[in-house]
Amino acid sequence: MDGSQIRPISVHAFPTSDRVFKERVREVGAEMRDSPASAVTEALERRLRPIHPNLTVQLRDDLAGPDYSSTIYVFRDGAVHDGLGPESWTEEATTARVVTDADGQYVEANDAAGRLFGVPTPEILGRRAGEFTRPDARIKDAAALWDVLRTTGRLNSLAVVMRPDQTQTRVEFLTIRDGDGPGRNVTYLRAID
Repeated sequence: MDGSQIRPISVHAFPTSDRVFKERVREVGAEMRDSPASAVTEALERRLRPIHPNLTVQLRDDLAGPDYSSTIYVFRDGAVHDGLGPESWTEEATTARVVTDADGQYVEANDAAGRLFGVPTPEILGRRAGEFTRPDARIKDAAALWDVLRTTGRLNSLAVVMRPDQTQTRVEFLTIRDGDGPGRNVTYLRAID
């Protein structure tokens, strides 16, 4: 490689099992691809900490390798962590549950979802998945996530719900492809600290 070429920055997201978090990290990295590593690190902190308050971002030039100028490690939970834990919470009566059709529109919601989203339950129906998520916490191009859901059958991550009164609640969510029959994806949500 000649000295006039800019070497890319290598960015790694943990846990690797959280595909939504990984996509958020990728989006920020792509937007900042021509920026210095310190600016990328700052952008990751600024954009992701509101959703992931335990976030740790580490810039490690010493681990970059010959093809990269820098390496950035982004830990959703402050350190390497394998996932969000057991999913038994999805069976609790207080768990918010919504169903989306193949077009990503809500076709079913329980009362817990209405309470979480801050609207009467019937007002959820017909709206688009993610419409109750804080705008800056949404993935800009969700196609990659829909591909992951089609391939793996599930997405488990964190998000921030924004109610119409602007109240925000951090949530864990689990989406299961065809969880309510073919073409009907089920998402379970619960508030977290």
